[in-house]
Amino acid sequence: MKIGLRLTIVALLVAMPPMLIAASARAESTLDKILKEKKLRVTIDVANPPFGVLGKDGEPDGSDVAVARKMAQDMGVALEFVQVPATGRIPALLAGRSDVTIASISVTTDRAKAVMYCNPTAIAAPADLVGKRIGITRATLEEATVPKMAPQGTNIVWFDDITATIQALLSGQVDAVAMTSFAGKTMSDGNPDKHIEEKLTVTTAFYGPIVRPGDFELRQWINTWLFLNDQNGALATIYKKYTGLDLPPLPRF
Repeated sequence: MKIGLRLTIVALLVAMPPMLIAASARAESTLDKILKEKKLRVTIDVANPPFGVLGKDGEPDGSDVAVARKMAQDMGVALEFVQVPATGRIPALLAGRSDVTIASISVTTDRAKAVMYCNPTAIAAPADLVGKRIGITRATLEEATVPKMAPQGTNIVWFDDITATIQALLSGQVDAVAMTSFAGKTMSDGNPDKHIEEKLTVTTAFYGPIVRPGDFELRQWINTWLFLNDQNGALATIYKKYTGLDLPPLPRF
């Protein structure tokens, strides 16, 4: 007797999702939005001379403001300023109130955890006067550096903006203040009877625009613009006008 073995083959059909005929449309970037709406929103701090001030006409002025104005002009869009104190420079950007912050933001690794830096536009040398009571403005490079090097027993007094810090020194509320050398010079020139002098340079800071994490297209455009305006001397001209100093070579990253 023959025994036949029949092999049954079961075909399994696996349904595959259909391939997309065309790639998904690219999500609108911040740069796309700026160009479409023809408006660039820039966070500035007008209480930090010579980088940000209010002119005699009540309008924003200073080297940061001049950089922002030329950037918007070259981009071919209108410019809208978002004025904030020093403590609001990063929060305003991250909250979406502005597209970029150009407000003497010193380059630090801690800040780079929250925002993306563009290449530097300026340089500053923060100065500290060692004394019994040291006035420091919050959310500045001085906040991050001076307490670490201050001698034990130093009484640090905190202020929310540089105007309050300056007034504290002029009124005798503090014995010394920590601020950029430019802000110190402005304060000294405006109050010659106070005989204000610089005692100690703490560090040298580079200031660069910042954008939100992921805004690579906008960052690339700004870096390209900074490179070209560094090469043609426009950044140096702005820096010289507002600080009276020659702009030294700036790092690129």
